[in-house]
Amino acid sequence: GDGADRWGQPMRRLTALLVCLGAVAVPAWPVYAGDGSAGSGGGTGSGGLSGGSVMAGVQFGTPPSGKARPDSSGCIWFPAGEAQVFDGATVTQKIVNGVNYELFYRSCPTSGRGVWVPQVPPRSLGLSAADEIEQRLVEPTLGSAPPADSGIVNVGMWLWTDPALYQPVSITAWVPTPTGVAWATTTATPVRLMFAPGEPGGSATVCQGPGQPWLTPFGDDARSACMYTYRHSSEITASDVFAARFSIVWSVAWQSNVASGGSLGAYTTSSDHSVTVGEIQAVVSN
Repeated sequence: GDGADRWGQPMRRLTALLVCLGAVAVPAWPVYAGDGSAGSGGGTGSGGLSGGSVMAGVQFGTPPSGKARPDSSGCIWFPAGEAQVFDGATVTQKIVNGVNYELFYRSCPTSGRGVWVPQVPPRSLGLSAADEIEQRLVEPTLGSAPPADSGIVNVGMWLWTDPALYQPVSITAWVPTPTGVAWATTTATPVRLMFAPGEPGGSATVCQGPGQPWLTPFGDDARSACMYTYRHSSEITASDVFAARFSIVWSVAWQSNVASGGSLGAYTTSSDHSVTVGEIQAVVSN
């Protein structure tokens, strides 16, 4: 989508930086991989356990309620200077290329180990959550009447998508800091549907909301607030179909417990469809 590069650059720069940190024993930034679900609230996260080892990086899901409080895995993050498990000569802070790293001890019910955690600003947490949301938003399904494979010239086509897909999606990203947890919650809110018909001279239809499914009791003359009327038969194309695109435009914003938050702009999810449109042949008799 058009939001991917804008959101991804800050975190990708950190990724490139962390890959080069082997000399100072800082683990590589984890690869984010959502579980494919779309919903609100905490996600599964992927910055914690990986192959049995704790990776440094952003956590996803419900953050601890305060300093020295357990996270969703039952683990507690202690600043290394307070953990009393390292010797006095242990380095607890590193600054690499302008990024500050704090050493934490992650104490879990059955294990514990030291983890270097980058102290990223809250907007970067918001961007990281936005990247995770991007992985979870699915292509919009196209509902239409008449169906997309049997459109009719000059007959309005009702358009809608699954209302379950037209819902806000929120994800919280967080990191431990020496004074407590810093978190940012990013929310993608659907603001409009767009249908690009793919026929010559056709303008995109813009709809507010997920659209209304057509039902038989409505009859053939009912009108919808979200519809498009084709003016040409798809036989004018070499493939006999119009290449249409159906999209949801999302407004993306973040808020944090340590900053006021703000907008991250718009993001668009789309699905492509082949639409067949025919003409009704009138029979005239004398």
